[in-house]
Amino acid sequence: MDPDPAFTFDLSSTTIPLGVRQKTIHLRLTNLTDDAPSEVVFRVRPLELDWFETASVDWADRGASGECDGDSGSWYCSITKDFRPELLPAPGGTADIPMDVHIWRASEPFAGRIAIEVSLTWGENRERITDSREFTLAFVDDSEADLSVVAPDVKQSVRVGAGGRLELAGALHPGDTGAVRYQIVNQGRRAVSGVTVTVRLPEGVTFTRPPQECVIDADGRSAVCTYAALALVPVGQDTDPNDSVHSAVELHNLVTVPAGITAPVTLAGGIVQVEGLTEGVGTRSGPERTVLPANAVAVPAADVDASDNQDGFAVVVAATGSGGGDDDGGDGGGGGLPVTGPQAGLIAGAGLTMVAAGIVLLLARRRRSVAFVPGDDTAAS
Repeated sequence: MDPDPAFTFDLSSTTIPLGVRQKTIHLRLTNLTDDAPSEVVFRVRPLELDWFETASVDWADRGASGECDGDSGSWYCSITKDFRPELLPAPGGTADIPMDVHIWRASEPFAGRIAIEVSLTWGENRERITDSREFTLAFVDDSEADLSVVAPDVKQSVRVGAGGRLELAGALHPGDTGAVRYQIVNQGRRAVSGVTVTVRLPEGVTFTRPPQECVIDADGRSAVCTYAALALVPVGQDTDPNDSVHSAVELHNLVTVPAGITAPVTLAGGIVQVEGLTEGVGTRSGPERTVLPANAVAVPAADVDASDNQDGFAVVVAATGSGGGDDDGGDGGGGGLPVTGPQAGLIAGAGLTMVAAGIVLLLARRRRSVAFVPGDDTAAS
């Protein structure tokens, strides 16, 4: 029996500071059914302004893919099990589709609307549901930092290998250990000298081994982690991938799924929220990684667009013996997963399924260097 299809979507990072030539935004999908879609089609078109002269919205994969069509202004792309399957939202899960805003000629603040239409297809009968929304992209004269965070759904079990690196160990089963990964990028014009991360886990999931930078609440599901010396400069200042100056960082926290849980199941409602810290760093110079004096504390940094400082994720638990392989793509272990947890936590944001290697390649293409900071270690690389 085919599912009753339902989904929501939103667009993150719709405020862009002038002076930034490119900003990555995310089309955030939430699958509200207990089955995985077989296809996602999304269409993007401008509604006003001369986008060819001022700005444009694009998908990095579009130019080299036969799954996309259209011109530089209005275009559409299709995601299937054969093309970018990691961007298909799992049953009850989430997915973030990255798109790039390119700013060509803009010296004064302005705003422009775009229309996005999303279609998801489910089941043997290929029932398709379509929804469309309009969004305003605001280009503002703001010289502050602009942090964004992306947290993939947790689908794979992991083990800690040599040097503390995580190794994928197949599908996540009851009692297994997984990793909540989250990538933080500074897409603004001012550096931050540190980062505070708040992680809230779905009900039943607990932190495996809390890092020393984190304070865990009594039920083991919420953590506030302060990385006071983790400096992130603007992307435009991160020109050498081999130096110690970073505009992006990926962190992780090990988590454990209850051994007695009935699987397959998707545990919804996980949230990652980030906030920049500053000691009064300059607009054009990156901060040094220093230890704050005993009588000083870092204060929250201003943020051009706080709407993308939070992202949601789900924990997708496969039934024992269901396999799942060692990759992080696919449909999340097949259909028929019941969804638990508040849907509000899902709608708040979505996780882009991306392993660390994929993030490194994506950012390297844009000449960014990535600092990998294991959430269970004490050092920030």
